[in-house]
Amino acid sequence: MKKTINTAVIALFLAVLFGFGIAFWLLPDKDFSPEENRTLQTLPKVKADKWLDGTLSAEFTEYCSDQFPLRTSFVTLHSLYDLALLRGESSGVLYGRDGQQAVRLLDAYVDRTTRAYDTDYASWAHIDAEIDALSALRDTLDAQGISLVVLPAPRTIDVTGAAFDYPSDLPDALHDRIFGGLAARGVPTVDLIPAFRAGCADGEYLMYRTDHHWTTEGAYRAYAALMDALGRGGEIVPASAFAVERVPGFVGTTASRSGFPVSDPDVLEIWSGQADDAYTVRDDKGGTIMTGFVMRSFLDSKDKYGAFMDGTHRLLTITQTAHDPLSTAEPGEGNRPRLLLARDSFAS
Repeated sequence: MKKTINTAVIALFLAVLFGFGIAFWLLPDKDFSPEENRTLQTLPKVKADKWLDGTLSAEFTEYCSDQFPLRTSFVTLHSLYDLALLRGESSGVLYGRDGQQAVRLLDAYVDRTTRAYDTDYASWAHIDAEIDALSALRDTLDAQGISLVVLPAPRTIDVTGAAFDYPSDLPDALHDRIFGGLAARGVPTVDLIPAFRAGCADGEYLMYRTDHHWTTEGAYRAYAALMDALGRGGEIVPASAFAVERVPGFVGTTASRSGFPVSDPDVLEIWSGQADDAYTVRDDKGGTIMTGFVMRSFLDSKDKYGAFMDGTHRLLTITQTAHDPLSTAEPGEGNRPRLLLARDSFAS
């Protein structure tokens, strides 16, 4: 009887092992994960330079992780196991009070092409190099009479640490290195972290619970602070000028990464001006994407955040084509001011 049980256990183990191995190679690779809203690693090409510097090994490891059969289900199972052990963390994501989630680890760029994934440290040398590059850019723009203001968007863990009783040593060190370095070089900055940290501690909804972005309220606070930094505080459009539409059921990429259960999804707010349709948005090929700033088809999808500015594009051009009572400019004016916004998805 004992021999039969042992044989059955071995057979089951081998069936699972070989079954997943066969499935891994037979199932087609996926290029994109809608749950995590990111591009997945496909089978890397074998090249001599990648073999020698270790890049091939890192890419193949990431490929196996991204393409593993039933990956999403196993991520969820792993997160439930971590919660059962009272760890409060899974896949580098902390789980705190009121369902707040935050990525704790960093992807630390050692240089412009080499990145260390999910680390407990930041590369000071690379950060200093980026600060030097911003300083040089500031000098170039100053010579052309163009103002530069740098607004580093806060990470969730930088401002919601109170929800996890998470020590602020690393976030504070990262903050001091960035803002101290920029201040030493005279680069104008907007530092949102102290105000955001205080607001989140008081229960203000400035950062999503399941996603790494700030909420629309948080984005508005950033806009107002940026306008002040540009010397245009008197032109700030008041929050009361916008109509607010609340879209429930938003579960972001942080929750997808962690696999933690979400009992209370985020609410995504659409703030609409009186004449948003007075603006036309075009892509880098000059084709019209939409009028206004919201692509509503995203609101019925997993990636609700993509509704803002139609998600991430290489280049977008926004043109005022009709009268807007909130704007001080009119369409067709010659030599009107322009704003170049070098952005990531926070700026959407």
